[in-house]
This record gives sequence, structure tokens and C-alpha cells, in this order.
Amino acid sequence: MTYDNFFEVMHNYPDLKGFWIDNDNEYWEQHHLYEQIREQRPDMLLSNNNEDTPIMDTVSNEQKTGMTPDYDMPAAYWTSMPRLTESCYKVPSSGAWWYDGQDRPLDTALNIRRYVANAGTSYKSLMDLQAQVDGTFPPQQQAFTDYLSKYLDPIRESLHGVAGGGYLYGGLRPGAWNDGAYGYTTVGKEDPTRQYIHVTTRPTGTDSGTLRVRDNGTKVKRISNLRTGERIAFDQHDGTVTLKGITTWDPYDTVFKVETERHRQGLYPSDTVRATATSSKEGHPAANLTDGDLTRYWDSNAQVPVSVTLDLGGVKKARFLAVNQTEWSPTYNRESFGRKEDSARIKDYKVFVSDDGEHWGDPVKTGVMESARSTCYIDLDTTARYIRLEVDSTWSAATVVPFYHQLRIDEIAVGHTYPVSHGRG
Repeated sequence: MTYDNFFEVMHNYPDLKGFWIDNDNEYWEQHHLYEQIREQRPDMLLSNNNEDTPIMDTVSNEQKTGMTPDYDMPAAYWTSMPRLTESCYKVPSSGAWWYDGQDRPLDTALNIRRYVANAGTSYKSLMDLQAQVDGTFPPQQQAFTDYLSKYLDPIRESLHGVAGGGYLYGGLRPGAWNDGAYGYTTVGKEDPTRQYIHVTTRPTGTDSGTLRVRDNGTKVKRISNLRTGERIAFDQHDGTVTLKGITTWDPYDTVFKVETERHRQGLYPSDTVRATATSSKEGHPAANLTDGDLTRYWDSNAQVPVSVTLDLGGVKKARFLAVNQTEWSPTYNRESFGRKEDSARIKDYKVFVSDDGEHWGDPVKTGVMESARSTCYIDLDTTARYIRLEVDSTWSAATVVPFYHQLRIDEIAVGHTYPVSHGRG
């Protein structure tokens, strides 16, 4: 019956602009429903809820919960940029998605931070407010929307006309920082020298006035508090920008405006590094690791342990590896709408170096890579022509078959120097 209804709607409602699919349907796929919608109504937008069906225009992720911190909904997503993705979340803290006639309370901090989290990861926010009655929302929701409008005005430039930082679009690294701090970064779409740090959870402890953020090859020129205009003192070296002497923290989102050089620094050009691997899936070769395009990835063809070898073309200095893993899995084990999910990211690894590609010796670095989104770093202090990254395990449990040993990496860059800079407050 629902299959037939799609055609009735398409034929009888020409002003309707699309369909939002609340979880996919095997019958529809088998009968090529979406292809027929494309043919008959190419103007329609198709959005899929909680599944990434390639023919859809966008993916909706509904009310992801259970994260740490609780507002970090993108940690539960599995959709790679630049695919259009929206985050759907219910503003009231209780009750149904639809109007239930109640003036229900809401968590202001949670909703503001969810909004910031989505902006910091290039997701569109779809905030579910209850239906209006006589032209107004229930009182507590109306108060929230009035407050949010005023709250966002002073920091609007950091949330609109920007892309999520640390991923496809470059920028300072988001996520877990020092002393319990957590947050996101954004980068100006038209002007990438305009970046922002959003501290949604401030650092605590004896050094609570300091924030340390991985620079991701970005050389910083100036930092200021976006709300107050106050200059912030900073030092930059060894891959990290340290903001110092911070005395004022916003209760929900402290935003620092960061003025930077235009291009990333300290990396060997991708076209000077050649990559090979011990296993690759057809269509996703190791060459994708150093092609400079984060929309193409290498796939290990479900082989782990597996190793990737980078050839620098000559014996050169190597200070770090910058690893961009494909954003197609959540960051940790969870269940979503009855489906088991887990992180497909690197866990245990070793790094070996060689001058001739034949004699390797003992590993120069052994470690555990955190299951975290955005660029991950392996700091080195060596010279070599060949660098081998051996992946011994990934984070997914064997019981979560779709993600177990399904390693995908977009890019691996090799750094030769760290940007150095400093500024006074």
C-alpha cells in the first residue's frame, strides 16, 4: 500500500518537494522505487532516516544518545563528508516527537551544544520543537528559542558560512583536548584563514586557564575571544597550539577566533609520496592514500593485520604521520535502531622505517590510536625513505560483522616540520 502511495503523492501533489524515508524498505528497493522517483520527479529531494542509501540526496540521523559527552551526536554517525547529512534531535527532554499537549522542560546546555557539535562537523541541525498552539510554542520552548536567537548572534560568524574543522576541509583538530576539555572547530568556507575553536566543555584542574589543540599543520597568527574581542596569548610548537591565561569561559560555548596562514605547513606534497599496501580491495587501491583527495579511500579488503608503506622518494626527515580515516563508522560500540555498530578505526599499530625498503629493524613507534573522528597523529623523530604503518587490530568487535576488520583510510600525510608561532594577549 505504501508503495502505491508514493506514486499517488507524486502525481497529485506537484508542489511537494521531497520524501523523508523513515528507515529503508527492502520491497521498495527490490522494485526500484527510488529510481522511479528520480525519473518521474527529478525535482524531489530524497532523505533517508538512519541509513545511508547511496541514491538518496541526504541522510538523517535521529536522536543519537549514549555518547560521552552526551551532546556529541556526530560520534554516533557513519556518513562520510561531503555527503549531505542532517542531525535530528528532540528539544524537549521528555515526551513524544510529536505534539502531546504538554509544556515539557528542556536542557538548554544540551541543545546548544548539540547545535554547535553539528556545525563543527558539517551536519545540518533539525531541532524538533513541539507544535505551536495559537501561534506560539509551549512556554518553555518559546523561552528557549528566544534565548537561543540572542545567544547565537555574537558568535554567528563561527557557525554560518563555515565547514567542520579537522576533517575534509582542514583546520585545527576537534574532539578531546587537555584536562577534560572538549569541543569543535570550524573553518570559513570562503576564507580558510578564518578559523574558530568552540570549547563546549572547558578544561578543569590546576591548569584550567590553558587550552591545548592539535594544529593539523595550521600556522596560527592571532587568537581572540570572539564574544569579547580580548586577545589571547598562545604558543605553537611540536604540533600543538597552547592558548594561555584564559580567565573567562562561557557556560555553553566559549569561542576563540583564530587567524591563520592560508595553507597547511610542514607536509610533504602528496604527489611526492607513493603508497603501497599488503592488501587492497578492488577499486580502492593504496594509491588513494596519497592522491590528495579525501573523498577517495584505500580499503584493506577485510585484511587485518595489514601494512601500508610510504615511499618518500629519498631519505628525508619524518616528524609525524597525519592519518585521515574514513568517517563511515561510529567511534565506539553501540546499537542503533536494532543494528549493531562499532568503530572500524585503527587500534594497535607499529611504525617501521627503512632506507632501502628491505631492511626494517625494530619498530620506531608502537601505540594504540584512539577511536576518534578527524585527523589522528603519530609523532615520529626519524629520517628514512620508507615508512611502514602496520595495523595489527581495529576497534570493532568480531561480533559486529559490518565493521570488523573493515579498515578504510582516506589519506596519510607525512610531516617534516611543525609550524612554530606565538602571540601575546
